[in-house]
Amino acid sequence: MSNNSSENKNYRVQDKDDQSIDIKSLVYIFLNHWYLFLICVIIALGLGWLYNHYKVPEYQVSGSVMIKDHNSGLDPTSFISRSNYYNSQNLENEIVILRSYTLCEQVVKKMNLEVSYFENNGFVSNELYKSCPFKVEFEPDIPQAVNLYYEVIINGESISLKAKSDYHSQYDYSTEQFILRSPENIDISGEYTFDEWIDTGFNRFKITKKSNYKPHVHDGQKMSFCFSDYLTLTNRMRNFSVSTISKQGSIVSISMTGQNRQKMVEFINTLMNEYVNRGLERKNEVSENTIQFIDQQLEETESSLNKAEVELQDFRSSHDLTNLNAQSTQVINTLKSLEEQHAAMLVNQQYYRRLQSYIQENIDNPDNLAAPSAMGISDPLLNKLVQDLVNLNQQKASQLLTVTEDHPVIVKLDEQIVTTKKTLLENINNLVEKTALSISDVESRIRKSENEARNLPQKERLLIGFERKFKLNQETYNYLMQRRAEAQILKASNMPDNEIIDYAKSQRALRVAPRNMMNLLIALIIGLLIPALILFLKDYFNLKIQNRKDVEKATDFPIIGQIGLVSGKTPLVVIEKPKSPVAEAFRSIRTNIDFLTQGAPKSTVLVTGDMQSVGKTFNSINIASIYALYGKKTLLLGFDMRKPKLFQEFGISNNIGLSSYLSNKNTIDEIIQNSGKIDCLDLITSGPIPPNPAEMIASDKCNELFVELKKRYDYIIIDTPPLGLVTDAFLLMKYSDVNLYIVRQGHTDKNIFASIIKDIESRGLKVSIVINGIHQEGGYGYGKYHYGYSYGYGYGYGGGKYGSYGDVGEGYYTDDDSGKKSKRRKKHKD
Repeated sequence: MSNNSSENKNYRVQDKDDQSIDIKSLVYIFLNHWYLFLICVIIALGLGWLYNHYKVPEYQVSGSVMIKDHNSGLDPTSFISRSNYYNSQNLENEIVILRSYTLCEQVVKKMNLEVSYFENNGFVSNELYKSCPFKVEFEPDIPQAVNLYYEVIINGESISLKAKSDYHSQYDYSTEQFILRSPENIDISGEYTFDEWIDTGFNRFKITKKSNYKPHVHDGQKMSFCFSDYLTLTNRMRNFSVSTISKQGSIVSISMTGQNRQKMVEFINTLMNEYVNRGLERKNEVSENTIQFIDQQLEETESSLNKAEVELQDFRSSHDLTNLNAQSTQVINTLKSLEEQHAAMLVNQQYYRRLQSYIQENIDNPDNLAAPSAMGISDPLLNKLVQDLVNLNQQKASQLLTVTEDHPVIVKLDEQIVTTKKTLLENINNLVEKTALSISDVESRIRKSENEARNLPQKERLLIGFERKFKLNQETYNYLMQRRAEAQILKASNMPDNEIIDYAKSQRALRVAPRNMMNLLIALIIGLLIPALILFLKDYFNLKIQNRKDVEKATDFPIIGQIGLVSGKTPLVVIEKPKSPVAEAFRSIRTNIDFLTQGAPKSTVLVTGDMQSVGKTFNSINIASIYALYGKKTLLLGFDMRKPKLFQEFGISNNIGLSSYLSNKNTIDEIIQNSGKIDCLDLITSGPIPPNPAEMIASDKCNELFVELKKRYDYIIIDTPPLGLVTDAFLLMKYSDVNLYIVRQGHTDKNIFASIIKDIESRGLKVSIVINGIHQEGGYGYGKYHYGYSYGYGYGYGGGKYGSYGDVGEGYYTDDDSGKKSKRRKKHKD
């Protein structure tokens, strides 16, 4: 038997720790507080409407760019210049470049966003981009205070200007540097006119009218402006996102969210244009460097050509020579062909040496190399090596935007660059040696032809020399001009590697905030969740017994009755309204008591509870009344000698009672009083408050009392003090057949109840549970109570107010209790 009891206790402890959620109970709680949900929903919807009304709308604009991939194949322009350059672009690197600070700063400067304009409308401030009726012009060489807001009010030709703030730093737009100043408060106020230079000591600017200025609209309107540094502007405008439209494709979408559609549209379009132009400029660098190299050579060749032309013309004029004979013509044609070869070889040799020197001294910037193919050098290995070197350095520059120098990808690229550089230098050295040998061979053939020319007549020989020099310079000049034209054609035919697919347009802007219906729906959900959460937490952390399950989790003792909370000024519910639902509830308790006593003709019932105000006296009176109405001789004992209240409910005297009998001052017959309500119901009140009620109860006199009373009465109902405060009830349980433990909904503490139940079990005693004060809204799984009236009676121990059931008199062992009646409110407890 003890093992089963231990198992039951362990089960109850485990069950008590299981904080399961009773959905049905929560639904009852929510329905009973419908008004709280209604109020919260109305407030939440009102706040949602205010947010939608005053929130500045936000829009999303987007554009798209196609990033072409040239991992294979040749650039179409290479067919014109025999150049096969191409840019190997990585999609992720290009996305990083699109979002790079440098590109965004370039766009900010191009859009002239240094000054921001705002319109002040009460609670909100809207940015005016190109719709502001005035423009602020400033001198970029003069430092300007940034993030200092100037309030502007236009009145015709007059401008009211105000600015008040703490210290703001100054920014030099020409050097893009901040200038530190000593801390000071700024308080600016003044009247100015349009086109007047204004020097506030912190800024220097002038305000000019724009064509959209309308006096009847803008006069008196509050507007403002402020200067911003490039760092702040760039970081502010970098709030756009770049993403691929599909995994397989190379088209990226650039989207931006903000309040000013026109500004975002212009920013995205400018960003895409600058990005596309950036790729085109990088492709044009090679052609521009080639043209620059050719121009340097042309300057030298043109000077020599002019000089040779003058000398030839002077020689012919002075010697009256115009044509040469056949032999002379053959000699000069041979020399001309050789000189042409010699000139081309010299240009190539000069290019090789410059390329050799450039790679050795400035290899970290190979983008400035001139294209070998543009110089007429068709060596495939040299063209490929130069191309590979340029591509590797471009890849490294792109990777360094996202990784550091120590990254494995950068280390691998550095190794490839070093290898390509060595191979390129070896190839150039071989070409230099090969070209030197070719030049030496051509020069020897030229000397041979010159020897043949010496055999010609002197005048013709001299004329051949002047013509040869002139034609040499002329051919060199023509050769360079041809290469320059080809380089310019290459530059003109260059197309950007990337292409803008869709420009951003304000007409295609999507409104993303505020989402009116979504916000109202969220407000509705919040309005429902807040009271639900409050009620749930209140119920979850409530330590009071609320339903039958709370009792069953703490004990296996049977629950033999449920009494609803009824209103009224009298606890005599059964006597005054014997056909009421409450009276029927007490009849059910009487039946259950008979079942517990197995139909014994006589029995003693003890009524107790854990604390005051649970309804002990109320239940004692009505249980006794039920037995008396049944025609049984019933006695109601008021053993609460510390706080006597029973006599007040029946309006009888408390001058003598149990305390006077137990102290041998009165006899049993003297202390027994008729209730005056029912013939079969007698009462023994507690009598004057004694100093030692526990000792009196434990005395032999008390034992004699119960022996005598059980002979005279069929049923004895004992009203005892609370178990949670004193031990009087434990002392009296040896005289009772049935012990009733009163638990009150919303009042009895779960932990105290469980502790007292554990104490009762440890003493080997048994009790039956009666749940008292069930609210009309709910009821322990039995539905709602509808009594039409209710009564919850109680009194307090230790004095003070308890709930809404009135003041409860004095504390234990008080001497000031003679005839003082505590005020009774509409509802009583015990």
